[in-house]
Amino acid sequence: MPAAFTEMEQRTARWQTNSPLLVVPSWAASLAIHSLILLILISSLNRCDSGQTGGDEGELRSVGIYVKPSPDAEQTEDSDQEQLESPDNLQVSQVQEQISEVMDQPPVAPLLPELNSKLLGAGPTQAPSTPTADLTDNQLLSPSTALAPPVMGAGNVNFFDAVDSGKRFVFVLDCSGSMAAPQGAPIRKARSELISSLAGLNHHQQFQIIFYNTNTRAMQHRGKSAELLYATDINRTLARQFIQSVEPDGGTDHLPALKRALSFNPDVIFFLTDAKHPQLSSADLNEIRAENGGRAKIHCIEFGEGFPVKEGNSLDKLARQNKGSYRYYNVRKFIKRN
Repeated sequence: MPAAFTEMEQRTARWQTNSPLLVVPSWAASLAIHSLILLILISSLNRCDSGQTGGDEGELRSVGIYVKPSPDAEQTEDSDQEQLESPDNLQVSQVQEQISEVMDQPPVAPLLPELNSKLLGAGPTQAPSTPTADLTDNQLLSPSTALAPPVMGAGNVNFFDAVDSGKRFVFVLDCSGSMAAPQGAPIRKARSELISSLAGLNHHQQFQIIFYNTNTRAMQHRGKSAELLYATDINRTLARQFIQSVEPDGGTDHLPALKRALSFNPDVIFFLTDAKHPQLSSADLNEIRAENGGRAKIHCIEFGEGFPVKEGNSLDKLARQNKGSYRYYNVRKFIKRN
C-alpha cells in the first residue's frame, strides 16, 4: 500500500510538472462557483414567472377593489344637494353677489353736515338746570354753544324760594334761643328746608353749613378744619346728622357768622335769621360789602311774627348791597294745626 501510494504521488507530480497551464488560482475557482449559483437562481425565477395563471401568454392581470355605495350614502348625497339648492343658501349667494356689485362701483364722496347744522355737538348730558329763556333758538343750536364743554356744578339751588345757581354755596342759619318759639316751629322748618336744598345739589357742587348764635359752628368732616364739601351722598348724610344735632340756644351776633361764610369764597350765601334785634349797623353792612367785593350773592330770609317791615330793615339792605334777594316768613304759619 505505501508503495502504490508513492507511485501515484510520483505520477501526479509528473503531470503537474508537464501541464503548468491547468493550474487554477483559488479566487478564480470561488468566482466560478458563485457565478454558477447565480445562474441557477435566475433560471429558477424565470420558471416561477412562466407558471403565473390568469393571463394570456404569461401576462399579469391588474387587480382592484370596488366598494358598492349603501342606500344611506345615496340619501345623504341627495340631502346635501338639496341644502345647497335651499332658499336660504340662494339668498346668501344673492347677497354676496350684491356686495360684490357694490364693491365694484366707484367710491362716492361723503356728504358732511354744514357748519351750522343742528347735528353738531354732543348734546347735554342732562336736562339744563340754568334758565335758557334769554337765548334764542339760533344761539342754543349754534356751533359755539353746541361744541362748548358742559359747565359742571352750576345747577340751581332753592332755599325758601330764593333760587340761585353756582358751584359753591354756604348756608348760614340762626340757632339762637328765639328759633325755638313758638312750639319749635322755626327751627324745624329751617332744618327741613335746608335738607331739601342739599338734596337738590349735584356731585359737582360744594356746600358748607354754619349755625350761629353768639358763636359760629361750621360743619366739619372727620375732625378736619371746616371747608367746602362736595355734595356726595355721604357728605349729604353727614350734613343731615349735623343739622339734626343743633339745638336753639343763646343770643345772636350776625357779623362773625357772615364774615366766616365769606371766608369760604362762595358763589352764593343763604342767610336766615329771626332776630330783629340786634340789627346790622351801617358799619357792619359796609364791612361785609367791602369784604365780599361783589363776589358772592347774599340772599336773606327773615323769620318773624306779623307783617314784615322793610323800612330800615338791615337784612333787606344787606341783600340789595350784595346782589341778593330778601324774603320774609311768618313763623305762625309753620305751626302744625291739630
